[in-house]
Amino acid sequence: MTSFLIKRILDLTISLFLLFCSLPIIIFFSFLILLIERQMPIFKQKRSGKNGRIIYIYKLTSMKINPLNHNEKYVTRIGNFCRITKIDELPQLLNVIEGSLSLVGPRPLYLEFNRYLSKRHKKRLLMKPGITGLAQVKMRDSTNWIKKFNLDVYYIDNYSIKLDFYIIFMTIIMIIKLILKKEKKIVESSDYIKNFFENYKK
Repeated sequence: MTSFLIKRILDLTISLFLLFCSLPIIIFFSFLILLIERQMPIFKQKRSGKNGRIIYIYKLTSMKINPLNHNEKYVTRIGNFCRITKIDELPQLLNVIEGSLSLVGPRPLYLEFNRYLSKRHKKRLLMKPGITGLAQVKMRDSTNWIKKFNLDVYYIDNYSIKLDFYIIFMTIIMIIKLILKKEKKIVESSDYIKNFFENYKK
């Protein structure tokens, strides 16, 4: 049995268990977003999958259109909590079950980013993207694209089931620390696309 077949079996087993356990949380926050923020609680977004093919990932809605400027969005209070605790990523367990994502792997990017990746960083497209990854547990600044992509490539070059379990374990520890405020909040940009083009230098 190959390591990638084992990875798929683990993805299915763990994701089904996590989805069963987290369903009440997803439903609760979906109602909060629907009732308080008055918008659809779950949306799907076009992203780049393995080998650059189009996939659609599911997320809890964490942003809202600025009523004063319809070209801008802002992170809501509920959305901010969901982002810190990674609750907004829970619907992506459905993506893992259907096979477009893995639990662990490079995070799926927007399709338009692919053409700008360096030859070395395009290697991150050779593996199925994941809900969490080495870059997510090793970095506190998600706007450092070079370092993030270097960690993605390192993960692919050194892939093992043991490394996957390490990343899953460290993701759980990181979330607990963030909830308890024992760790600094991850630095993110509200304009993900603009930040990429401004800060990714080959």
